[in-house]
Parts: sequence; structure tokens; C-alpha cells
Amino acid sequence: MDFIDFDTFTKDNSTDNDWNLPQPQPALSLPITNIENLSKKLSQFKLTKNLIIPNDSTTTITVNNDEDELMKKYAKLSINLISDEKKQEQDPENGNEKSSSNSTLSTRLSRVLNDSLNDNDQREIFSYIENNLEENELNVQDLLDTGFVGSVSRSNFKNRIESNLIKNHSKILKEYQPVIKQLKSTEGKLNKFNELNSSTESIIDSHCQNSNKFNARINELNKQQKLVLLKKQLLQSFNAKFTLTEYEEFVLTQSGEMNDEFFKVLSKLQKLNENCYILLSLDNCKLGNDILNKSNQLLNSSNDKIIKFCNKSLGNLYSLNLKSKLVTLQKCLRYLQNKYNYFQNMIDNFINSRSKFINDEFLNYCESNLEIVQQESIRFIGDLLAYVHSLIVNESETIIAIFNINENENDPIIQDIINKILMNLQKPIKLKIDHLIYSETKVLTIFQIFNLLDLYVIMFKKIKGNNLIEVLHSLISNCQDRIFSIISNKLSIIKQSNSARLELDTDLQPPNWIIEFYSDILNLLDQIKTKTILNLTTDSHEKFLDLIINSPVEIFNSHVELNKAFNKKDNLIIKFNFLDLIQSKVIPISLLSDKVIEINSQINDITEKLTTLEYVNLLKSLHLENIYNVSNMICPFSDEFFDTSIYEPIKENKLYNLESMKQIDEKIQEILPNSIIEIQQSLLKVNSPMIVNDTINQVFINFIKFIKKLNLINKEILDFEFTWSDYEMATMLGIEEVYDKEIASLPDT
Repeated sequence: MDFIDFDTFTKDNSTDNDWNLPQPQPALSLPITNIENLSKKLSQFKLTKNLIIPNDSTTTITVNNDEDELMKKYAKLSINLISDEKKQEQDPENGNEKSSSNSTLSTRLSRVLNDSLNDNDQREIFSYIENNLEENELNVQDLLDTGFVGSVSRSNFKNRIESNLIKNHSKILKEYQPVIKQLKSTEGKLNKFNELNSSTESIIDSHCQNSNKFNARINELNKQQKLVLLKKQLLQSFNAKFTLTEYEEFVLTQSGEMNDEFFKVLSKLQKLNENCYILLSLDNCKLGNDILNKSNQLLNSSNDKIIKFCNKSLGNLYSLNLKSKLVTLQKCLRYLQNKYNYFQNMIDNFINSRSKFINDEFLNYCESNLEIVQQESIRFIGDLLAYVHSLIVNESETIIAIFNINENENDPIIQDIINKILMNLQKPIKLKIDHLIYSETKVLTIFQIFNLLDLYVIMFKKIKGNNLIEVLHSLISNCQDRIFSIISNKLSIIKQSNSARLELDTDLQPPNWIIEFYSDILNLLDQIKTKTILNLTTDSHEKFLDLIINSPVEIFNSHVELNKAFNKKDNLIIKFNFLDLIQSKVIPISLLSDKVIEINSQINDITEKLTTLEYVNLLKSLHLENIYNVSNMICPFSDEFFDTSIYEPIKENKLYNLESMKQIDEKIQEILPNSIIEIQQSLLKVNSPMIVNDTINQVFINFIKFIKKLNLINKEILDFEFTWSDYEMATMLGIEEVYDKEIASLPDT
């Protein structure tokens, strides 16, 4: 069977005239069981019907030639395969034996019927075939016939299709004939253009050869030019870095003025000198040594010129009033600052000259004010410190204006210069003021000197860079020591003075020396506004308070103890009056508040002793002393606890009986009403009426409380009571209100 391959209608690009008829490409397997479905797609090709031929061994196919033999062979093989498939369906046991033949048929049919065309292309091809069949009035059965008729029909049908295909292609090719003509015309023009291009290239090649020679010459000349320029630049650079012009050398050595041009040339010379070290690193260093020697000579000459100018300018400061002079001097100083030896020598010379000048000025001022020293030392010290302050300010401003070369007023160089210049003032200032301090004997005068020094310490601190503050602190310390010394000497003289002892007389008043002693000291203390006296340390402050408070009291007490004319009461009263005077003097001064408390405690001790003394005297006058002692021996009377049963042993004492109690009752009625006047008379020399009143009240309160308790004991033991009750006694003595307060404050017993 001769099947049509539609891929044969494509032209092979490998040849110009032949049409390539390739073999069908392998495709997906088409199972023979789907052949019925395939016939449905090919509506007019009833392949199944034509392919299935009964397997009759008697059937014969007559073929006249080799083509018929071949077709007959393929047709018979196909029919046998189909028959085998049907038998396999009827006999599944033998299906495995025939599966290989089915797969072979499926593969071959797939090659014929299945290619790489898509469905649309297949549909278009079959439609084309169907239309040709109708136009040529061909029968499909003839095409499918397996005999000679089928072969001829298929061959004719193939020729017609090829003829139509050639006609269609010829029409398409005719459409390209104008384009081909144009291309041929273009071909001629391109050939001419290629010829012209070849001739042009030859001309250009000749020109390029000439140009290369010209460029080579130009490059050679450029290299020579660069080399010449490099040599020129090297020479110019060498001259700029390693040589000075004659005029520049003249500016450095011969020119009399120091100006900007001088410093510009000097800066160039410094760089030249530094650059010489490069020449010294060469193999031949002769040139470097020569240039270096010459530059060093010029530098030394310039340095000498600058130092001479600086010394001259600093020696005459009035010349620096011109701003141009000052600016030039500062440039010189800024230059010499990097030359330490030169700079330090110049500064030392300046410091020595200024120190000598300032010392001379100070001594001249002191000599011109000798009259003031003799008349008023405080005024002289104030004027002297004011003069020193103005001197320091002027000198500091001058130094800062001159040496402020780094635009920093706190420059250590400036501070060091000011300190060294003013250092020589320390000793003369200290000697002058120390002489006045130690020659002065008045505490107030030294205190005024102290205040002046303290004020100028604050003022001097505002001036940066001066070291005279240390001198002022030393003088302040001397003032403090001098005040201590004067007060100590005064107290020492008073302690050893016989006249101070003789001031103690029977009027029991404080001696005059304590009043004189505090006259100056209290004026001093009133003027103090600081936390401590004279800005002393805490320990020194306490020592000073002991000196002005405790020491006078100790001296006075020692004088009182040496005086045998005083009895015990007089001794207490005169001590009380002395402490009371001191307390009245120091109580307004806040710095002495701690000492006021201490003095008040001593006064309270003396008041208690006076009260006890008057109370004992009262008991003696009423013959109650022995009873009081006996009772207290049994159990001391106490406000916290009292029980009459405790005192029952008192009845064994011979002094305690009914008769003695009656006598005591009579004495109380006789003496007690006048006792208040007697006590007042005995305390008449006490300077504090309030203390006298408190002492009297306390004596009678103690007495009434004792009588009240003794009356309870008498009632319990002797069945006896005093005539007057405790309230009656308090009323008679005029202390009922005080007694009520005392009773109210006592705990319940």
C-alpha cells in the first residue's frame, strides 16, 4: 500500500531544485483498538472496512509487478495483525504471544498517520485533499484500492497535488522577480563601490605611512620638550628652595628695619635650611654642605638681629605704645619661641630688669611714706596694699599685652613671667607689714590689719598669675598668731598681777580687769561675720574661745581661792557675779553661743550651791538640822516616793520626841515670818535679782516640802501636827503660786 506523506510538500533548503521527501517521524503509539475512532475522524476514509479482509488462505492477490508485490505484502501483514488482535480478544490466554505483532502495527500506523502537525494543520490538509477529490471527481475507494487501480489513482492524485503545488509556488516566485531585478542592479553598484573602496584604502594606507613618520617625529620632539621643561622646573625649584637672591640676603643682614618682608625672607631661609638635609642624603653631599653652611650663617645673623631688637624693645616699654612696634616684637617673640635657648635668655634678662625696676619703685614708695607709718600703721598698710595691687595689675596687663603671642592669656609662659617678676616683691612686702604687726599691741588694730589683708587676698585672686597671695596668707596667719599672743600675754600678766588680786574686796563685785579685757575683744567679735573667729580652723577657733572665756574664769577662780577673807557664801557670790558679767557680755555674740551655754551651766551650779547653803542655814535657825539629817540617814526625802512607815526607826533617836517637835513648832512660828528678809539680806550682793528671787523661792519650797513630810511622820509616830500647814506657810511667805506649780509638777505619791 502506497500511503501519502504530506510532509513531502515542504522544500528542502539544502538544495535549490530538489524537493525533500523525508520518512515519517516517529510519533506516539496508536493502539490498533482505536482504529474505529480514527475512521470516525476521517469520515470518507473507511480504513477499517477496507483493511479488514477475511483470513482466507484461498484468497489470492494478483500483482503484475514489484510494486504490486510490495503493496500486497504490506496489506497482507496488516490484515494478519488485525486478525491476530481479534483472536487475542477471543482467547486471552494466547494474548501475550501476539502482543509484539500489535505493537509493530501500531508503530507503523503511527508513523504514517501521526506527525508533528497540530490539529488545525491536519484539518486544513485533509480539507484540501477532500476538496481536490471532489474537484477531480475521484473516488476514495479507488485511492484505497490495494490493486493496480489504487496505485494508479494514488499516483495520479499525487501528481495533481504536486502540479498544483508547483503552480502555487511559481505564482509566489513571480512576485519576487522585481525584487530580484533590483537586487541585481544593486549588485552592480556594490561592485563599483567595492572597487572605489579598494582604491581609497590604498590611498589612505600611503597617507598613514606618511602620518606615522610625522607622528614619530612629533613624539620625539615632545619628549625632548618635556625633558627640557623638566630640567627647567628642576632648576627653578632648586633656586626657589635652596637659594636666596641678593636682595633677600640684603634684607636679612643689612636692612635696619624689622618688617613683614624681613620675616617673609626669614621664613624662606628656614625652609631652605630644612631642605638642605635632602641634599645631604645624596652620594655627593658637597653642595648640600655648602648651602647649609651659608644658610646657617644667615640664620645666626638674623637671630642676632632679632634678639638685639627684642632686648632693645623690652628695655624701653614706652616704645611699645606704637602698635607697629608691638606687632613686630610679638613676631620676633613668636619666632624665638622655637629657639629655646635664645628665648629663655631673653626672658631671663627681661625678668631681671623688670624685677629690679619694680623693687626700686616699691622701696621708693615706702621711703616716701615713712611719716604715715609713724602716725597711722593701718592707713599705711592699706595704701601699701593698694599700691602693690595697682603695680601687679599694671605689670600683668603689660606682660599679657607683650607676650600674648599665642592669643591665650592663660599661657603658662605669661604666668611664669609674671610670677618671677613679682617674686622679688614677696620679701620686702612681708618685712614691712610683719614689722607693723609685731610692733602693734592693740588687738583691734591688728584685727583691722587682718581685715585689710583678707580683703586684698580676694582682690589679688582676681589677678591671674601672681604669687603674692601666699605672702598675704602668711601675713594673715601672723595676725592671727599676734592676736593670740596679745591676749595670752594679757591673761598671763593678770594672773601674776597683785593688783588684780587686790581688786577682790568685800563688795563681791567682778574685778575691773575683766571689764577692760573684754572691752577690746568684744569689739573685735562684734565685727566678725565669718563662721569662725578670724577665719580660723575649727580647732583654732575652739582654742581661741577657751582663751577668751575659760582662761579668765580660771584665773579669777585661782585669785578667789587665794583670798582667805571670803567665807563660803562670799566665795560663791563673787564667782556668780563674775560669771554673770561674762554671760551678759558674750550672750549677744552668736559665735559664742556654745560658751554661753557652758557659762550658764556654771551659774546654775553656783545657784544650787547658794540655795543649799541658805536652806541649811534656815534649818539651823529652826533647830531642824539634826532632824533633817537623821531623816535623810534613814531614807532621803524624795519627790517620787514617800512612805511614813519607812521612817518609823526615827523614834529611837533621842532628838526626836514630842517635846522637841513642840519647840520646833514654836521656832517656826517665831522665826519663819522674818526669815525671807534675812535671806534677802544675805543675798543682797548677788548682782542678779532674778537669781536672788529664784534662790529664795527654792529655799522655802524645799523647806515647806520637808515640813509637810515631817508633819506626816509626826502624825503617824507622835500623833502631833505643826500649827501651820504647808499651804499656810506658802501663803505667809508669798510663794503660794510657785508652790502650787511645784506641787502640780510632782508625781502622785
